[in-house]
Amino acid sequence: MLKIGEFAQEAEVTVKTLRHYEKLNLLRPAWIDRFTGYRYYAPEQLPRLNRIMVLKDLGFSLQQIGRILQNKLTLDELRGMLRLKHAELEQHIAEEQARLARIATRLAQIEQEDDFLLSLVTQRKEQLIMEPKIVTKPAFTVVGLMYFGKNENNEIPQVWEKYLPRTEEIEGKLGYAYGLCGDVMEDGRFHYMAGHEVEDVGAIPDGMEKWDVAEQQYAVFPCTLQTIQETYEYIFKTWLIQSEYERGDGPDFEYYSEEFDPATGKENLYIYLPVK
Repeated sequence: MLKIGEFAQEAEVTVKTLRHYEKLNLLRPAWIDRFTGYRYYAPEQLPRLNRIMVLKDLGFSLQQIGRILQNKLTLDELRGMLRLKHAELEQHIAEEQARLARIATRLAQIEQEDDFLLSLVTQRKEQLIMEPKIVTKPAFTVVGLMYFGKNENNEIPQVWEKYLPRTEEIEGKLGYAYGLCGDVMEDGRFHYMAGHEVEDVGAIPDGMEKWDVAEQQYAVFPCTLQTIQETYEYIFKTWLIQSEYERGDGPDFEYYSEEFDPATGKENLYIYLPVK
């Protein structure tokens, strides 16, 4: 994946333009880093950005462009619109030539999309360095402390510090701890629960909540507490793009077995990513 500045340079637009398009839901980042708030874009989003820029040069408002893109404008329709505008611009005076050149450049980029994307996919396959295990996990329930925010001040470790001394309060607790993470919202906030799987839900301790997770297929990645952020970055920036899988429904989560020692954090824990 490309950082917002790299993606802007590749597409020959400004970072301010990309942020404006994100606010209008015309082009949202492919992934927002929950730890840093950095925005990342996938090269596969270049075709959509090219279409936005072409339609903007054709005189459509951004609101109209949003409606056109929702209807999935075909390449032939886009070519037809470009040719029509090209003919109109040829009749204009000299100052219109600059806009005509921009449209011609965008059209050339669209024509080269297939070759460009194929080369990217080939390159990424060669860079693949970690293969997860694909498993199906039955439905389960976790009881624990819930956090909702952006983790801008390293709040998640603080949630664990508050939770671990209270684990004996949970009825029917099994020996498996989880760090459940919900989808990131548009403003960067997300739900995170530090908790334990329970066999049967009894009385929930004060200040705690339960999270029911449906049966799901997962890609399982081993890591340590020291490498958890790097592993998440690899999953979303490299593996998910290269693999044949798409992200499935439900939360991703960290799984801590009974052997995991939070004092050292060096033993393996596992990141489960729902896939389909």
